[in-house]
Amino acid sequence: MALQYRSLTTARMTLHPTTGAVRAALVLLLAVGGAGAGLPHMALAAESSPAASLRDYHIPAGNLREALASFAIAAGVNLSTQGVVLDGLATPGLRGRYGVAAGLQTLLQGSGLEVVDGGSGNYLLRKMIASTADGGLASMPAVVVSAEADRATEGTGLYTARAMSTATGLNLSQRHTPQTVSVISRQQMEDFELTTLQDVARATPGLYGKTQGVSDQETTYFARGFALSHVNVDGLPLDVTGFNERNVSADMLMYDRVEVVRGATGLMEGAGAPSGSINMVRKRPTATPLLNASAHLGSWKDKQLTVDASNALNASGSVRGRVAASLRDSDSFVDVVGNKNSTVYAILEADLTPLTTAGIGFSRQHSRTDGVFVGLPTLPDGRHMDLPRSTFLNNADSFQKRDNNVVFADLETQLEKGWRSRLAITHIDASSSTRNTTNSRVDGETYLLEQSETGWKYNTEQVVADWRLSGPVTWFGRRHDVIVGASYRHDDSDAGQSWEGAQTRVFDLRQWNPHAYPMRGAPFEPYNWGRKTDEKGIYAAGSFSLADPLRLVLGGRFGWYAQDVTGWYSTNPVWRRSLTENAKFTPYAGIVYDVDQHHSLYASGTQIFQPQSVLDVKGNTLPPLSGTNLELGVKGEYFGGRLNASGALFRIKQKNRAMADEVNCPTGGAIYCARAAGQVQSEGVDLQVSGSPLPGWQVAGGYTYVLAKYTQDSVAANIGQRIATDEPKQLFKLYTTVQLRGSLARWNLGASVTAQDKIYRRDTDYLTRQGGYALLGLTAGYRLSEQLQLRVNIDNVLDRRYYQALGYAWSGGLERYGAPRSVLVSLNYKL
Repeated sequence: MALQYRSLTTARMTLHPTTGAVRAALVLLLAVGGAGAGLPHMALAAESSPAASLRDYHIPAGNLREALASFAIAAGVNLSTQGVVLDGLATPGLRGRYGVAAGLQTLLQGSGLEVVDGGSGNYLLRKMIASTADGGLASMPAVVVSAEADRATEGTGLYTARAMSTATGLNLSQRHTPQTVSVISRQQMEDFELTTLQDVARATPGLYGKTQGVSDQETTYFARGFALSHVNVDGLPLDVTGFNERNVSADMLMYDRVEVVRGATGLMEGAGAPSGSINMVRKRPTATPLLNASAHLGSWKDKQLTVDASNALNASGSVRGRVAASLRDSDSFVDVVGNKNSTVYAILEADLTPLTTAGIGFSRQHSRTDGVFVGLPTLPDGRHMDLPRSTFLNNADSFQKRDNNVVFADLETQLEKGWRSRLAITHIDASSSTRNTTNSRVDGETYLLEQSETGWKYNTEQVVADWRLSGPVTWFGRRHDVIVGASYRHDDSDAGQSWEGAQTRVFDLRQWNPHAYPMRGAPFEPYNWGRKTDEKGIYAAGSFSLADPLRLVLGGRFGWYAQDVTGWYSTNPVWRRSLTENAKFTPYAGIVYDVDQHHSLYASGTQIFQPQSVLDVKGNTLPPLSGTNLELGVKGEYFGGRLNASGALFRIKQKNRAMADEVNCPTGGAIYCARAAGQVQSEGVDLQVSGSPLPGWQVAGGYTYVLAKYTQDSVAANIGQRIATDEPKQLFKLYTTVQLRGSLARWNLGASVTAQDKIYRRDTDYLTRQGGYALLGLTAGYRLSEQLQLRVNIDNVLDRRYYQALGYAWSGGLERYGAPRSVLVSLNYKL
């Protein structure tokens, strides 16, 4: 079985000649500079030596850096260099059964490098000894090629990542993670212009986004029939429940990749739903010059400029910085609607000692939507009105503003015997302000709507911290990987009404002019709401080698959860404790069996809990919802981790759902109470593939089937029925590109297909639906020079007319069309 050995030395690259502009820009924007001495490399000891074991390898010829990274993760060794530059070096590859030393020597053929066995699983790569004047090692900055560094996707050109830690905190390959996981890489984001989290979710197998707020900017994400409770950044969970979905936004400019786990993720996230986890991983500074700049023009006057620059800020490369920024201004296929967005991201990273690296950074995102579109009505019986897709039935002076400010820091220290400590903290201060109109159906009328004005402000301040200690241990003569950690999250959120209309109006939608009725209300704050949440947890996990082909992954978390709320108030708030959970245990268990060098079978059971505020007949809160994900699957890893595939069967049960207690609190009685007896079940199939099946060919996609239904409920008619019929049971997503060769080598061509089956919503005398549909996208890139590329992206090529959100019987809005055909042309420069 492939062992995971974490090399813990921070990667520092030998400086190349740089442009003054890149370095000057970084120094100016980060306000740092100066020179520093080179830092010596310190070899770390390991507790076990895999050198004697023979393994089968299939590492293709090509880039030496990628080949060494693949070898490190497969062989479970620590590779370090001193005085070596790997850029531009190639390898003949490695196929067959090798020991560590022989395998490395084969990979290094023709490179001018040699390998030195440092003992205990440590290997040093260096220039041939004859190349130094005194027979010693050159005194130059160190470079480490390791499983840890192997997680970054920027610069790999791949639609996959060889390793990830979102599921367990352990640095495991996708093949040896006993849950369904996906990665949307930096390359896939760039090829298909996935610039927002909404775009990424549309491309991720098994994820479904519902746009159901007051604007198109508000999306709730679902997996396996349940809504996601958090969006993680660098493994730290940010709450996106309730009003907070309006405040946690994400511009993909800042991120190297997005890792997604489907199923219960309570081990690392704490409280939440058994849906899954989205983890956006930030870009880090580079020690060699990096400059990416792009400009794009698209349909509906879409204009965007972006820049991303990084470099070392001193001679030794021990201080590094990165700055990224974007400006975007666009209209919409819906009349009146216009959006302006800006993003700034900056991060500084410094090697405080040879074994300690600190990072600090911030990001600021601002967006404004003028012309808030809250959707279209249906006919009274639910049939679509088939209005033009450009129809806007709100006021032209409505708006929504969103601000998202984040400050973060982390400190990573390498300890003895391959252990590592990491402390990370993030502070987010986010707000949104909306002033808009809402439309309601007039009883008995087809085209008359009643319109009222309203305005709201929402704020959230969240602090999330996590400390973890990880490393290898040797028990019973075998090497294992373990992690222990502690986390803390505080969320202080509030909402308030900021605007009230002077009066309502009734209008005929066939004659509506959005500019004819300016909003005439006034500032108004009679209603406010507050919520404070504190969550603490301690966790541990391990990947234990039971035999060469068999590993057991075990973990557990103790969590403490407390929430105070005010309810809606108009004068002074009265806080009350609504939720409390103490030392709630959440287990994690999985087993992985390597069938051969490429395939593994796995089974896992994971859990998560979700506090609820409903009371029983004695006035006590009900036990928390309990979600359990059982999964059985097979995974494949090919070409040294460049291609990953998986297939899984899953079943999720969520218990303790509140059911009306008709015995003690009958309907119509003086009080309402409930009992924790409701249950829902979700089950299905999850298939996916990602990576490079052949040189120059990238592919990422998957198929999911999910059936989520009630198995116990206080309403007998619900039992056996689906939880949400406005979510598709089947999703299919495929994204692929091909780099042409020969005389067409400047061209890169690609396509995407996304499809889903029907969705519908039913009420008394009301049925609205959207049949199954498929959308085709195309992309073509042409390289004008080594640094400059022109790319064209076309979405919804066949201009399919469809509804992405369905309406309600009572509503004069909420139904939304999907976007028509659109074209985007971009010019991209990379240094």
